[in-house]
Amino acid sequence: MAEILTYPDHTLLQISGLIRDFKDPNLVQIIDEMKKTIEENSLQALAAIQIGIPLRIIVLKKDDDYEVMINPVIYGKEGKYFASTESDESLPNIEVTVNRYPVIKIMYEDREGNQKFYTAKDDEAVLLQRKIDMIFGGYLFDKLSKKEQKKFFKEYGSYGDTCPTSFVKDKILTALRLFLVSHFVLLIFALFANFAKFVLSYNTPLFILEFAWLIFYALYAKYETTKYKNCTSCQGANVFGTSAIYLAVIVVLYGGSWLIKSF
Repeated sequence: MAEILTYPDHTLLQISGLIRDFKDPNLVQIIDEMKKTIEENSLQALAAIQIGIPLRIIVLKKDDDYEVMINPVIYGKEGKYFASTESDESLPNIEVTVNRYPVIKIMYEDREGNQKFYTAKDDEAVLLQRKIDMIFGGYLFDKLSKKEQKKFFKEYGSYGDTCPTSFVKDKILTALRLFLVSHFVLLIFALFANFAKFVLSYNTPLFILEFAWLIFYALYAKYETTKYKNCTSCQGANVFGTSAIYLAVIVVLYGGSWLIKSF
């Protein structure tokens, strides 16, 4: 029997990967381990990520049998959204009220890779919506409003490194962008008005300031994207690309200043 991970274990924040190789013997072992864990803990369903395996597998207990759902996705929803008060073995002794659909249709693959369809209703639909959320890195509190999330984290504690809705790095970049736009506007005015020509006298100091600002942004952005567990490496790549673009803009402004000054 595997240990069930509980809040605030960071593994639960991972987005589980798709399964492509249905002949992998490890797949059978994982499913068997999930079944044992369900039996030992008297559960109705379990997602693989709950035992630390980031793969898109859900095992649902059906009477004395099991429904094994690999790569499940919800492709249809029916009925009116309703408030569902839920708890979970990975969020023990905590209840959260979220909105759910009373009927969902799921498309998945079985252990042999055959495509299957499943319709879940009422309590089973709620349960499977929660488990599917989990394989995509979602938790019950992710469905709460910002105000309710703050209340939740205040009461039960926070991961501390979950991705926030806004990043400090974005604020640093916004400030740099505004500064560069102002620099550009002043350069244009310097062609026609004496009051703006002071910007040409500070060409090198401005270049040093803007370059240092960009370096600070890149370093802080790297820190921020590695700090938060559910921030992807794609965001890190975006930081590199953004820094390269802004560096090009700074160099163009610097060169443009010398060009204007030479007139």
